[in-house]
Amino acid sequence: MKNFTILVLFMAFVIASCQYGGTASSNKQTNDTIQTASGLKYLYLKKGDGPRIVSGARVGTYLSLMVDDSVVWNTNELPDSLFTFIADSTRLIKGFTEVSMLLREGDEIIAVLPDSLAYGAMGAGDVIPPHATLVYDQFKVVSVILPDSAQVID
Repeated sequence: MKNFTILVLFMAFVIASCQYGGTASSNKQTNDTIQTASGLKYLYLKKGDGPRIVSGARVGTYLSLMVDDSVVWNTNELPDSLFTFIADSTRLIKGFTEVSMLLREGDEIIAVLPDSLAYGAMGAGDVIPPHATLVYDQFKVVSVILPDSAQVID
């Protein structure tokens, strides 16, 4: 009877450890890293509990952008250097818009944008070469001001 109990507990552990595959979500999660259908990958360092970012919201973030293991842009080190934008309205690269629309105030993530969601074959001047993968090694959403017409459903 003791062996049977151990076998049942082991099988329950194995079943509980398996990830389920029948989700209707377009996001695929691997360990702690989430990958969207477009190829965007992100990892939560901290989950916030503030308002969710919606179209038209004014968003304030602190960012650090790396390309080829070198920081090319960092708003964290400068006083009063909050990067603000209007969600889903400001002309930003596709991957930045995609990841920001998945977040809420208080979230801190690391995001990896393939070149297809960034600057592609053109690159961006002398700073970002063609076909570069962008890594936001710090992406902190510090404020979300919802538009007057926003009705947020969690």
